[in-house]
Amino acid sequence: MIERTRHPLSMRYRFMLVFFALIVIPFALVGYLAWSKSEKTIRGSHLDSVAQTAKNLDNFFRYVMNEQDKIMASDELQALFDPAQNDPADEIAYSNKIISYVDALNYSNKLFRIRLFPLNPSEHPTYMRSAYGRLDLDQAPWFVDIAANGRPFWKRFDSEDHPNLFVQPTLGNVKRLHSLKTYAPLGVVVMEIRPSILEEFIYPMRQFRNQELLLVDKNGFPAYSSNGRYGAVDPGLRDELKPSLASATIDHAGRKSLLSLSAVMGDELRLVSIVPNKDLNNPIAVLNKVTVALLGFYFLLSLFLAGYLTVTYTSPISQLVRRMKAMGRSDFKDDMLADTRYADRSDEVGLLYRGMSAMVGEIHRLLKETKDSEKRKKQLEFQVLAYQINPHFLYNTLDTIRWKAEAHNVGEIGEIVSSLGSLFRLSLNGGRELTSVERELELLKAYVDIEKTRRSRPIRVTYMIEEEIRELPLMRLVLQPLVENAIRHGISGKGETGMIIVQGGLEEEKLVFRVTDNGPGIPEDIARELLGSGTDPSRKEREGGLGLINVHERLKHYFGDPYGLEIESEAGQGATIVLKHPVLPKDATDLDGLADPVG
Repeated sequence: MIERTRHPLSMRYRFMLVFFALIVIPFALVGYLAWSKSEKTIRGSHLDSVAQTAKNLDNFFRYVMNEQDKIMASDELQALFDPAQNDPADEIAYSNKIISYVDALNYSNKLFRIRLFPLNPSEHPTYMRSAYGRLDLDQAPWFVDIAANGRPFWKRFDSEDHPNLFVQPTLGNVKRLHSLKTYAPLGVVVMEIRPSILEEFIYPMRQFRNQELLLVDKNGFPAYSSNGRYGAVDPGLRDELKPSLASATIDHAGRKSLLSLSAVMGDELRLVSIVPNKDLNNPIAVLNKVTVALLGFYFLLSLFLAGYLTVTYTSPISQLVRRMKAMGRSDFKDDMLADTRYADRSDEVGLLYRGMSAMVGEIHRLLKETKDSEKRKKQLEFQVLAYQINPHFLYNTLDTIRWKAEAHNVGEIGEIVSSLGSLFRLSLNGGRELTSVERELELLKAYVDIEKTRRSRPIRVTYMIEEEIRELPLMRLVLQPLVENAIRHGISGKGETGMIIVQGGLEEEKLVFRVTDNGPGIPEDIARELLGSGTDPSRKEREGGLGLINVHERLKHYFGDPYGLEIESEAGQGATIVLKHPVLPKDATDLDGLADPVG
């Protein structure tokens, strides 16, 4: 036996993969390497820029601290805060001297601003009110810390520290003033860098449209922010700011961004730059566009070449393969023969295509003849079942018997003969396979009346039919066999306690009828046999010509698998037979043309 090798891809797609492997993939690899090297270079240069700016800031801050030390060591400031040289009782004169000194310093300096505080502000209320209004320094944590420990630090001052003094956050260096003679603490000096000066140092570092620049203190609050947001940074971002020099990719504001940071003044401050990756890659956008354009060109070229070769040489084979698969699924359709452009070829492919087309056409013709023959056979079988005797003759004979019975005052015979005549008249239905729900119910009631008279005992049948379905078309002789089965096998041994309920309505766009009895139920093996597949003659013998099997097969034959009968039963709990019938147009009178029978 020859072992066949199975390929998951067709010849066309394998050919395209070869082109990709030889042309597109190497070029894409080269483009990626060039792009990645460019990206690394840009990231490295950006980190260098941040580090250099941080170094410049560090030098500037040290210059500020040196100037602060010079002012603190000046004889004039030492004298202002020396208790021995000031009269504590003359608070106004003392306040005026300090304010004049501070104003003179601030007026002459455009880089920073000086603020002076006595070591015990509550002892100098006139000066504190004149210079800072209602500022209560005794409750400010930063002032308590510097007054007690004397360790200098950088702090961001904002409106919370003094609402009238700070329009925007300002960075300041806080130091405790000591006497040069006794080294006793005298006061607190704050050297605040003007925000415009910080911006002159930091803003030139901005190179990208959506770049965010921050100068963050050790508590996570920006002393400078290029976007004007001065709230505390996110905890996740704060954790990224711990190294003294770092470059990393983070998620920021919902975007992948490059974080570059450098320490300023040791652990006191961090200069931070956050650039969205999209903006960062703009400098290499030209390279990307060229790479993508060339990739697209080679991709289209490979598609064109692969398409040209495969359409010319492999499409006929693909067509034949699809037709063979369709034949394997027994899916023969007229449109399979519509495409004949390959049949005119003079080579072996054309010969194969013509042979395949001829074979498919012959098989389709044979299948159609078989289906038509099967349909005619089914119709003849149903007609034989429905017309085993001449209904016209039988109906006219019964009508004569009824009139004679009434003439001889035998009313009971007249009633049963009248019901039987109605039964045959309704079952005849003018030779049409479709009746209405209302006429089918009349036929069913006539049958029940006959059974009541024939059995000489009442048969309790309850009808629960929705009004909206009474005029809808229904295949004839489908409810009577269900009720007959319930009478014969369901309530035959129940006596007067036997009951049958006939329900009908619309469910999921179907006509659904349920015939329920309170009999012993239908065993599972018998239910399976009644509605199972096959042609076992014992089934039809059990139910007679117009039994459950006949109804089930008629429904499935004309309307398909979703329709037919279902049996719901439990031992000792009665049985329910469910009939599912399609909703047909109200003007429908015949089954032919409404649905193709299932062969």
